[in-house]
Amino acid sequence: MEVMETVNNKIYVEGSNTLRLKWPVGKSINYGVRIVFDEEGTQNEVKYETRVTRLKPSATGEALFQIERISDVFVNEILPDLIADKLAHAAGKVFYPLIISVDKNGGFDGIANHQQILKRWEGVKAKIMDNFEGRVIEDYVARMEKQLALRENVQMALLQNDWFLQTLFKPIYKTYGLVNGGISYKFPVLKSLMSDGYFTRENLQQQENDFGALQLIHEGYLPPGAEDPTAPTGSYEGFYILHPQNKHIISVVSDLTYREQTTINIKVKIFMTPENGQPFDHDFAQDKTEAAYADGEGLVVIDGAPRKSFWYRLLNI
Repeated sequence: MEVMETVNNKIYVEGSNTLRLKWPVGKSINYGVRIVFDEEGTQNEVKYETRVTRLKPSATGEALFQIERISDVFVNEILPDLIADKLAHAAGKVFYPLIISVDKNGGFDGIANHQQILKRWEGVKAKIMDNFEGRVIEDYVARMEKQLALRENVQMALLQNDWFLQTLFKPIYKTYGLVNGGISYKFPVLKSLMSDGYFTRENLQQQENDFGALQLIHEGYLPPGAEDPTAPTGSYEGFYILHPQNKHIISVVSDLTYREQTTINIKVKIFMTPENGQPFDHDFAQDKTEAAYADGEGLVVIDGAPRKSFWYRLLNI
């Protein structure tokens, strides 16, 4: 069935929805990122903040986004303290600002500013050599330099290690219908390039939630290996909340398990954060009502208890 659209793009034919990203060029959104790794009862947490900006399309028409780290990266609430961690943290700054291209469905496609990263490396390397000493440091810098030289190497490193990219930039902007054959999604926990990823069913909710936003639900699993009974197994659940007009992600929570010799549980939370210290307490349902009123449509007010704040309802506090 075809998608039926009205002026406000809010009404869909049951059984078929289409998500199209309408993120304006130049608009930036700040996101908080929290990733918790739990392996055999040992838990580690990574937290940081990032800014994502929609850029003008490339000369060939590709959609471009700039990603900036706007905070330090905290591990278990502290800055890296071991030498190896400090070194990795210092070297990792070479990637930002990172500009990526995305495909027509919003999925991560590739790095668009590799040459800028190479130029930036000279300054980052100088700081590393000033702040660290020893043969091990020289070897690390040499390996890093070799990896950075090829765009394909940098891209593969991000695909295998960057949870933010592999969670926020999934190909979710497409048509959802009654027949959903599923799609395979990869995450950094899958180090093997041979794995097809988590086979995932996607369900775009027909109704907006109680504060007017859209909800997209993922349910997936690692298919058991037909040829290899010892192949890894696991499950994946994703819960996206999307802006009803621009369709950008307000928040996403992903839960993954990966079982091989041991079981690893990973929870990824990405959520919009207020800008410049301003409170973020938005009710999209109220926007919809006000827009209808402005258009001269009928306005019906039902008495009831005051509505809870956006974040209160979002986080179920």
